[in-house]
Amino acid sequence: MVPDGIWVEQLLFKHLPLSCKQLIIEPIDMNGLFIVGYWNSGTTLLTDVLRKHPDLSLKKGRFLPNLEERTLQKLFSKMGTPFFDFGDYSEVIENGFANYRSPEWSEEQMHTFRKMFDRHFSVSPGQHLLLKNPWLFFYKEWIDRQFAKDNIKKIVILRNGYAQAVSKDYWMRGDLPPEKQLVARSIFWRKAMEYYFETWYKDPDCLTLRYENLCTHPEDTIETICSFLSLPFEPLQRKLPEAFVNRMTKWLQLEPAFQQQVIQEIKGVQNRIDDAFPLKTALEFFENT
Repeated sequence: MVPDGIWVEQLLFKHLPLSCKQLIIEPIDMNGLFIVGYWNSGTTLLTDVLRKHPDLSLKKGRFLPNLEERTLQKLFSKMGTPFFDFGDYSEVIENGFANYRSPEWSEEQMHTFRKMFDRHFSVSPGQHLLLKNPWLFFYKEWIDRQFAKDNIKKIVILRNGYAQAVSKDYWMRGDLPPEKQLVARSIFWRKAMEYYFETWYKDPDCLTLRYENLCTHPEDTIETICSFLSLPFEPLQRKLPEAFVNRMTKWLQLEPAFQQQVIQEIKGVQNRIDDAFPLKTALEFFENT
């Protein structure tokens, strides 16, 4: 269904000759870096570091945190395809992400979205758009279609799943009892990581980072990103601290019985992540898990 606010534009576009359509729908030559997730894994910290690079442009209001995330969410809603609502995790726990599909828009819809996107996110010539939106973690197919002719690089940043499960005490909220909510969050994370290995892990234009390595070795991590983007590292090198704080307090304070439930759910995929992307400084208190 076409939203009311754009039906006239799409009607006019529909009756143009194909040659004209191709000229109009041809995306502008855009270089971009999309930080696509995962949630609460350091995307904000990473963005705050990268936004200081003169060749990266972040569309962010001074007093409007996460402006780029909310703007993209509004654009999806205008297209009649709001971001996924995962609710209580029950669908994902039962079926994974099989029933969550990226929107498959027509040429006209892609054209309409791109016009709105460029209106909000266009950057100066020679710059790379820096866009952070963890929701896009679940929209890989859409990114591949919508930005097929652009030079878009992606970053996924992964954090230790044990810490992830108890992040910000989200497991203590919601309709379920805390223990069940904690297990549900653990299963959701495991399913999301399985989805990652089926999708982003296979994308040569996606760089995967470990949050822990960003904290303990920020210079190495940021230099890797700059090399990935073919951008000079020097503008950021002098602005980096020796390390960032990686707090694991909530996991360490969790009751041992709860810890074991989390470990039981995610240990397999956590080990796979550790094998694929080793930590430069070990998390010693996980040695016995």
